[in-house]
Amino acid sequence: MINDTRLEYIFIRTCIVFLHYLTPVSIIYTVFLIASYIFGIPRPHIPLAINVIAVAESLFYLVVFLPYSAYLQRAAVHPPIPSRTERKALFEKCYKFIPDPDTYLDRWFLGAPQEEIKHENVKEFIQWAFFNRGGEAGDDEEELDEYVAAYETLVGRKFEPGRGKAESLRLTLDPIDMLHRSLAWYMCVGFVDLLTYINLLRAGFHFHRTCLSRFFTVFPFRPQAVLTTKRSLHPRYRHRTLPLRPLPLRHKLS
Repeated sequence: MINDTRLEYIFIRTCIVFLHYLTPVSIIYTVFLIASYIFGIPRPHIPLAINVIAVAESLFYLVVFLPYSAYLQRAAVHPPIPSRTERKALFEKCYKFIPDPDTYLDRWFLGAPQEEIKHENVKEFIQWAFFNRGGEAGDDEEELDEYVAAYETLVGRKFEPGRGKAESLRLTLDPIDMLHRSLAWYMCVGFVDLLTYINLLRAGFHFHRTCLSRFFTVFPFRPQAVLTTKRSLHPRYRHRTLPLRPLPLRHKLS
């Protein structure tokens, strides 16, 4: 763990900035490298390792990150829309379990001021929550207004007509904002993961892998998953050694 000191804080922030800007610098350098080969532009001698890192970072961004980012923007597959009777029953069930309606709206509208959460904003949110879609209300206008009126009763005030600046959180409709991490960043994560595995192995723990067919679904790849012969029985396998307490391990690098 990183200690709470000024020097170590400066160190970790410097590392983050370096890893964050490594990719754009690598792409610029790779373009220059290609141009120098094509047009015969003289260039200073650069170690081969730097060339390899720059090309690898550029390829990782162009071949992996950009296509995957586009892939994640595809439309979500929603379950079949329930009938009006089922929607009303679900709405009433949810309605009963909202202890603080103002806080509920505040969270779903990302902390927007109350005066910016107007009638159309609430209707749009309910349309996503119970109809699994956005866009025009169409034939569902009357039903949506009924739900908005019920929520007005719950909060004890009328929503202003029209649409405010507030934006609700609609998880299956909103675009996914991705932040690129450099290949070197993932290599650091992989190294820490491997180091943790070795330390736990030395402490007497045993690593249980998932199915080998899922090896390429985890990045950075985990070589320990190939080396071990033990396999996890089930993701929901319960701890059964009654005299001993289980040890959960949670790791995050952010």
